[in-house]
Amino acid sequence: MEGAPSPTKIQQVRRWSLLLRRHREVQFARAALVGLGAGAVAVLFQKALSLAEGARASLLSWLKGFPEWGWAVLPLVAAVLAGIAGWLTSRYAPEAAGSGIPHLKGVLLQVRRLSWRRLLPVKFTGGVLAIGAGLSLGREGPTVQMGAAVGQAVGQMLKVPRRSRSHLMSAGAGAGLAAAFNAPLAGFIFTIEELHRELSPLTYGTALIGAVVADIVARSWMGQLPSFHISGYPMPDLTALPLFAILGLVTGLMAAIFNRALLGSLQLSHRLERVPAWAKASGLGAVAGLVAWWLPEAVGGGHSTAERILRGEYASLDFLPFLAVLFLAKFALTVASYGTGVPGGIFAPMLVLGASIGLMVGQISFLCVPGLAHTPAAFAVVGMASAFAAIVGAPLTGVVLILEMTGNYEQLFPLLVACMVAFLTAERLRVEPIYEALLQYDLQRTGAHAGQYAEHVMMDVTVEPHSPMDGRRVRNLGLPRGCLLVLIRRGGREIVPGGETRLRPGDQLQVVVAGDISHACALIREAARSVS
Repeated sequence: MEGAPSPTKIQQVRRWSLLLRRHREVQFARAALVGLGAGAVAVLFQKALSLAEGARASLLSWLKGFPEWGWAVLPLVAAVLAGIAGWLTSRYAPEAAGSGIPHLKGVLLQVRRLSWRRLLPVKFTGGVLAIGAGLSLGREGPTVQMGAAVGQAVGQMLKVPRRSRSHLMSAGAGAGLAAAFNAPLAGFIFTIEELHRELSPLTYGTALIGAVVADIVARSWMGQLPSFHISGYPMPDLTALPLFAILGLVTGLMAAIFNRALLGSLQLSHRLERVPAWAKASGLGAVAGLVAWWLPEAVGGGHSTAERILRGEYASLDFLPFLAVLFLAKFALTVASYGTGVPGGIFAPMLVLGASIGLMVGQISFLCVPGLAHTPAAFAVVGMASAFAAIVGAPLTGVVLILEMTGNYEQLFPLLVACMVAFLTAERLRVEPIYEALLQYDLQRTGAHAGQYAEHVMMDVTVEPHSPMDGRRVRNLGLPRGCLLVLIRRGGREIVPGGETRLRPGDQLQVVVAGDISHACALIREAARSVS
């Protein structure tokens, strides 16, 4: 049993509490600065992409007037732009390739490095060139990584100790997502559910402040309307819930294929080592240009395509074959585009895939049971959320994100049902969440690059029920070399632990990690995670 605390220990706890409170207040102010910067970068990136995609659409419209030779011009332009994006990335900032979220997770786990001076210009310019060229990639993943880079920049400029910068980077990442989607709550939850996976006051405080400030910046420049301007759909009957469960099953199966195809595309690209990165990107840019001539809805990020689907412009059964072709083309082009290694994420293409497969399920449901599927387009809204939940493995973020993006709160219960089924289907099929799978593949291919740090790192973890830490005494934890448990937060109290202190579910642990921390942080998080 734990003895009564001595006066010395009580004084230590009070000192720790005061220091931690002051530290949190300073970090909250820093997080507001990070949100301000991340929001500005997100808005500038969105405006630049809007100009680039608008220029591509105008060029395509003009070339349609010259069908004899116009079809060959756009592939040439796209090949040049994508080739430049591939060259910039491989030459100056290889870590800017792809979405950037797996790289960010590696940075937070101390197995990857991030240089904001190098990453920000390459990610911004390369993303505009690649997506503007028509590659099927989204701006949201790059905005998340650039937001984290802003967090690192603020930390360095303010001379914040290295151990405190991770919260600023994760707050910047959530702020980037909030500004990109005009969804502050989703940005906050994404930070908790996908990046830090714990609920210490410092983590959720910095994440919430960063997301809200970034969204204020985005709304000031871009307006306060939801990301998708659609009319509200009526709340479906409870008898229609099995149809949404079927949609969850379908999107769960799609997620299994998509995640494996995306990894396969990267593996194929890396096997073609003799082909320069710019050549791979240039070749696919030419393909995207050809696709744009016949099926422009399949190229680029796809935000306008998803919005047309959600508005019901393709709700008629006559569009079912078109939606099937669009889905297959978008799927293949997204997988191939990601494999080229240019800057660009999968958020927006993922939502197009979910919306199109959702609308197809809605159309078939209307054909079979018209009394239950009154509004097929409502299935598209649910399909986006369930696709996100299954592919990313973050169902809560998926539900909140789509609710904020569409403002369609009447679909909350169908969203929960479909996301639950999609997530469980992906789990049953042993589909590893895409960002974790991409990080694991990268670590297997190139190894960890964290090395030794002069400063120690302070990390927070929460003990989950049935985890290896649950019920274990501190002296029996077997923490990695160089790790020290310094504080336990339990039920509103702060405990300075001794060797006989027994950990309980819900305990928030503060651990100091020093020395070679490449694997120590990952081992500690794994030990605190439930195994049941």
